[in-house]
Amino acid sequence: MIEAIGLVTTGFWLFMIYDCIRNEPERQIWLWILLLVNVPGAIIYFLTRWIPRGNIPLPNYFTRWTRKRELWIAEAQAKNIGKAHQYVTLGNLLCDIGSFDKAEVAYKQALEKEADNLQALWGAALIAVKNHKFASAKEHLQIILKIAPDYKYGDASLIYGETLFALKELDTAKIHLEQHIKNWSHPEAYITLAQILSQQSDTQAARSYLETMIAKIRGSSYYHFKRNRHFIGKAEKLLKTLGR
Repeated sequence: MIEAIGLVTTGFWLFMIYDCIRNEPERQIWLWILLLVNVPGAIIYFLTRWIPRGNIPLPNYFTRWTRKRELWIAEAQAKNIGKAHQYVTLGNLLCDIGSFDKAEVAYKQALEKEADNLQALWGAALIAVKNHKFASAKEHLQIILKIAPDYKYGDASLIYGETLFALKELDTAKIHLEQHIKNWSHPEAYITLAQILSQQSDTQAARSYLETMIAKIRGSSYYHFKRNRHFIGKAEKLLKTLGR
């Protein structure tokens, strides 16, 4: 039993050394740590370098710990250089670790430096939507769409339509989303359109949009179908509420 544990820990240590040599930008420092500290060093390397690099979902508190150095650098650069780019980088990092209130401040500071910075506007808009501050989100998204109508491959346009719906601007949302689906086939747009039409008592049109969306997903590639099949369930559930 003890021998087996020893083999596993040695194998783990050697694998971390191999990964460090192959993938680690700061390999010289980490190799010294791995060689001098041995297995405990391998555990530290695994937690602070290997896991973050693998984009493995982790609890926010753990992500904050593993990206502490990266956050410190971003904060220092924002303070010392202080341009919009540095504040956007800081805001994006804060979003990644779940510090949305601080991220909102960072994006605001970026916009104070550069009012039409698309990344800052996008980050601020997403946080505003998350916090149900839809009027603020609408303002940010309008600026984005004026500068780049296809920003984020139509995601900004989609979120704008959903924001209008949340603000109960049904007619404006309907017009926008009808134009949106001519350019992009986001399933969410069809569902939101159906909800709008349902509230406007146009159940026939609502049903048509939902059935079209279902047909599009079922007729798509395997990857696209697998990624969007959960929308079929949402659409079918909404169809049942519409009746005939």
